[in-house]
Amino acid sequence: MSSKSSNLEEIDATQAPTERPNKKARHLCSLGTGEVIHVLAYTARFDKINEFEFVVQGLARCLYTMESAVTDVRVCHPCCGEVVFIVTFVSKAALSRFCTGPQKTFEEQLEGLISTGDDGKKPSFQRSGTMMPAAHTLDSLLDFLKANVKGDDHTAHDVRTVSKEIERWFPRPSEYEQYISVDPSNPTKYTRNVVHTDENMDVILMCWPAGCKSSIHDHDASSCWVTVVEGEVHEVQYQLPRLDRKFLEAEQKDPANAIGTCGQLKIVNTACLDTGGVTGTYANNDIGIHRVENRSDKLSCSLHIYAPPLRKMKIFDEEGNVHVHLATKSNPVDLGDECGGNECDGVCVLRKGIFDVDAWNKNRVK
Repeated sequence: MSSKSSNLEEIDATQAPTERPNKKARHLCSLGTGEVIHVLAYTARFDKINEFEFVVQGLARCLYTMESAVTDVRVCHPCCGEVVFIVTFVSKAALSRFCTGPQKTFEEQLEGLISTGDDGKKPSFQRSGTMMPAAHTLDSLLDFLKANVKGDDHTAHDVRTVSKEIERWFPRPSEYEQYISVDPSNPTKYTRNVVHTDENMDVILMCWPAGCKSSIHDHDASSCWVTVVEGEVHEVQYQLPRLDRKFLEAEQKDPANAIGTCGQLKIVNTACLDTGGVTGTYANNDIGIHRVENRSDKLSCSLHIYAPPLRKMKIFDEEGNVHVHLATKSNPVDLGDECGGNECDGVCVLRKGIFDVDAWNKNRVK
């Protein structure tokens, strides 16, 4: 392969299916801690309020002193004759032990004092469920990125914090389907679909037809976060090779036409990113260079955050060739035909929050 024919998108498959994958089991609460909240509400019989209050007072004290397998206990006392217990357990197994042990025991003590259930010892309300995490929508993730991803190069970024926030995004098709596209003239090519762009970053939804893979490339001074949205992709990481003096001199004088040779490419890690397991990765030039591959037989999609926007990149091949590719100034998101792919100029309309949290936190809500 000649250095100038190397594309960011190299297609191995002659026919790349664009069928969307069956989504692996991924639940919103899988982004959380796994804690389980158990809610119990009891109402006293009208003629047993005093006895009821005496029992639930002791019960509340017992619950407040629980330490094993619980992370939080709350007792709500709306009025005499009513009580609500809210207990958070570390796991479903811990809740199960509680239901067959302590709960069964104290409900026997409430027998005849409460007004619900045929035997007079059942709660008026009982509900359990996994604790919902503070998961991002696409809108709130973009808000976070715009507020926290700034700077001239990757050293300005708090990579760990940003990575954790990206992991908290729960992708919903209704949010990102507008950015999914394939090239009707070449369905084996990936597409690059703009979700957001500004002076600090480009946020791009990449659609990878079956069997395609990018070239091996660096990220200049930028950070590159990747998270899978549908299907699965493989990231192959390489150690940054040595570059010959011819290339280094040409890159300084005429970067648009810089061509040279590099040392042997060494794979240092291969990771499968899928919606049912590890979903994200991060790269910069201090870590190494990489390629992204869709080894499956279905379309895969991934969200990429380049910060600052990727305006220059080195493209490598296994034969030891390297060249520079520059983005066009007229469209800074466009990585050029040499990099393959099409662009869909999606505009993300940020919806306002359900309520004004900032006003609440600043005591402005009356």
